[in-house]
Amino acid sequence: MERFEYLIIGAGFAGAATAYQLTRRGVRDVLIIDQEAIPGFHASGRNAAIVRQCVPEPEVARLTLEGADFIRNVPDDFPEPVSFKRTGSLLLGAGAGWAKLQNDAAIGRQAGIELELWTPQQTKKHVPILERAEFDGALWCGSDGIVDIHALLSGYLKAAAKSGARVQYNHAVRELRASSGDCEVVTSRDRFTAKVIVNAAGAWANQLAGLAGAKTLPMRPCRRHLFVSGALSWVDKGWPFVWDTTHDIYFRPEGDGLLLCACDQEELPPGDPPVNGFVQEVLAEKIQRHMPALSEVSISRSWAGFRTLTSDGRFIIGWDQGVKSLFWVAGLGGHGMTTSAAVGELAADLLIAGRGKKAEAFAPGRFN
Repeated sequence: MERFEYLIIGAGFAGAATAYQLTRRGVRDVLIIDQEAIPGFHASGRNAAIVRQCVPEPEVARLTLEGADFIRNVPDDFPEPVSFKRTGSLLLGAGAGWAKLQNDAAIGRQAGIELELWTPQQTKKHVPILERAEFDGALWCGSDGIVDIHALLSGYLKAAAKSGARVQYNHAVRELRASSGDCEVVTSRDRFTAKVIVNAAGAWANQLAGLAGAKTLPMRPCRRHLFVSGALSWVDKGWPFVWDTTHDIYFRPEGDGLLLCACDQEELPPGDPPVNGFVQEVLAEKIQRHMPALSEVSISRSWAGFRTLTSDGRFIIGWDQGVKSLFWVAGLGGHGMTTSAAVGELAADLLIAGRGKKAEAFAPGRFN
């Protein structure tokens, strides 16, 4: 039975970035396992590829800033380039939603994010398709953009492997026996022991914690759909992503058309979430009411993925309160890709420092 210092369960952005940052700090004895045949099969490979820095939580905003900077300036130890298109972003707000967005802007600026408040006129000049949309203002972040999520995830894993970490797939965890000494992990293919188990299992994080005898934490795996249109001659590929935060709808250029989202949120058990055709009707209704110039857009394909949300909107990064050998990197709430490098860095520092160190804002024990 092989033994490792750190056994990371989950080869999505949380697990991959944690492994990468551990190896950057000289740690070599790392194994990453995933239940699927490829990395990023679930949330990490099904997101909208949007790098968005402005968020309501101050602690998360600091991580989005650091994570976005990493994505724009991928270091030399990455095995391949990661394409990033600096399109900028426009977050729209109306009524109380505009007041909230201005508060988010203040939080973002305090974290160091460069943001501008735009009038509807400025916004519509930049993205003319919004001419008939009604909103009171917009938040412009010029350093946001679109990233090649597959190259980014692959880069973390390949760089970690080059520095000594190992990555294995098709390992569904069946048993997890945690103790004051080494932990034993039984998978569908093998058995391992490890000094520390890193729970980076995404939507399955609470299930994994249960196997280890830990208390579950207030996280909800929620399905969200993405839609892609057919070719549209009037789409400008240089447009930013546009997100109406009041009415929960966003779009961005994708190929010769648009990628769109109705920001639906339905809690489901972990798994491969099926597409719910009703959500396309919800999208059509939101477009008709809030972005009527997009009403004639036809949808050519769609898919669904999970976002794992915590009850307070902050991530879970740190040592479990009850099971001493269990460390959480979970509940990234749809911001996992943007913050991945910063989340991995924080996790690696806490892991190396040991149980005496924690980041209060993200600590699992805050829910007690």
